[in-house]
Amino acid sequence: MSNLLSSNQVDQYNQEGYLLMSGLIPNSISVKAEQEMWRCSDVKADEPETWTSGTIAANYLNDDIVACYTDEFITVAAQLAGDDPTTYSKPEEAYSLNVFPSTREWSWSKPHIDHSIKTDGYKTFPRAFRIAAMTYLSDVEEHGGGTIVWPRSHHRIWSLAKSNPTYYEYMWVLGNDIERADLGTPMELTPNRGDVLFYHFLCAHSGSKNVNSQPRFALNTKW
Repeated sequence: MSNLLSSNQVDQYNQEGYLLMSGLIPNSISVKAEQEMWRCSDVKADEPETWTSGTIAANYLNDDIVACYTDEFITVAAQLAGDDPTTYSKPEEAYSLNVFPSTREWSWSKPHIDHSIKTDGYKTFPRAFRIAAMTYLSDVEEHGGGTIVWPRSHHRIWSLAKSNPTYYEYMWVLGNDIERADLGTPMELTPNRGDVLFYHFLCAHSGSKNVNSQPRFALNTKW
């Protein structure tokens, strides 16, 4: 499959540590996936009393949700990470991170890098994973549970890791120290259904509360 990315998109990913691609998932697929997410979550769109509160993570073996991982999606992920697309496989299940409305004041969690849990034992070098992606199955308004990113933080965290490779051999050690890297100013992303956020393994990011009226449905995967 030919390169699906412009040079500007590749440059943005390399410079900023993330790329939000609009409409990567065809509307026909994302609409069905959103409908199935409501069903799989065992909540009803027109009955808010059936909703929970906060972030709910779950795995679903649902063909209509997994269908979001199209050939184009996988090719883009590999190309951004600088890898051969044939080494990337389609996920067999969907891991959801859904943020339901809350009555609390809007805020975000402290920044983190993925795979930095001590018990998992992931190493920092050469990289804990190749690339991560958040696939949004609903439109996200401001303060609606959007992902928070720290642009260019991957450069600073990489410099921190390389300053003492022995000490930062493991991701959990690096994760505990990332705020020593002067992460800069965070940015709230407000994607639409069908958009995909690709991010570098050292991109600092976090979730945020959803203080709006609708849940934020999204999938997360890594290669």
